[in-house]
Amino acid sequence: MLLYEDHAPAVVYSVAFAPDGSALASGAKDGSVSLRDAAGTPHPLLERGPQSLPVYAVAYTPDGAAVVVGGAFGWLGARNDGAGWRVFGPQSAAPVTALAMLDDRTLAVGVGDRVKPSVGKFELWDLATGRQREPSFLEPNGVRAVAACPARRTVAWATGHQKVCVWDTLKRQPVDFPLLKPCVAVALSPDGSQVAAAVDYGVKVLSVEKKRERVELKGHKGKVTAVGFSPDGETVATGSWDGTVRLWDAATGREREVFRWPVGRVQCLAYAPDGLRLAAGDDTGKVVVWDLE
Repeated sequence: MLLYEDHAPAVVYSVAFAPDGSALASGAKDGSVSLRDAAGTPHPLLERGPQSLPVYAVAYTPDGAAVVVGGAFGWLGARNDGAGWRVFGPQSAAPVTALAMLDDRTLAVGVGDRVKPSVGKFELWDLATGRQREPSFLEPNGVRAVAACPARRTVAWATGHQKVCVWDTLKRQPVDFPLLKPCVAVALSPDGSQVAAAVDYGVKVLSVEKKRERVELKGHKGKVTAVGFSPDGETVATGSWDGTVRLWDAATGREREVFRWPVGRVQCLAYAPDGLRLAAGDDTGKVVVWDLE
């Protein structure tokens, strides 16, 4: 197990592994973004400051050439040209609550407020031009979470209106999944056939094709705030305010393992591309990485 405290005492809102698994990016409420290389050495991408705005999401481009960051300031990208990190992105953008990479140049973005209802959108942006692509989808209560499945050209987002939307970007309109309570985290399976939605103390795994709930994951003693599918699609990982990360059989919903590491309320998690490691961030600035073997 590895324990990093690059952001202490700020809440860690997002973690992401590089596509080759050699580096780990994390972003926090204090506006800081840290990159840990293969040796575990930290490299600040954004540093905290008196006027820093919260970072809510970090992601690597699928080719690993750039890191994209989203937060209350909008979104920006950073590319290492050998001499250092070169920042790129739009001149101005609405506050971003979540983001995910659809392909090497297409960014899926959620706009709105992470907690309270406010007018927002789901948008696609072209990283190469820094321009928004059409269509976009207005969400009167904002977007809370975003996920992408590059293999199927599919994206998903959760709204403040208690629903999850799944959109095959080759089609005209998304499919809506109404929920009884707000969803704060979503994940798409690697083949795009399932979407997992964190709702209250559990997670609903929904069939995209059949447009109905497949199974519900129950067992956490606190609000579930993070969810992710393993790279092979067979396992769902969940993180909760109860301080645990749990692994579930994606087909049956059976709980496989419970991890209780020295962290506070879990806010985010991410699988390594090989599926052998898992990273989680908490509300005290800690990021823990552990082997699943």
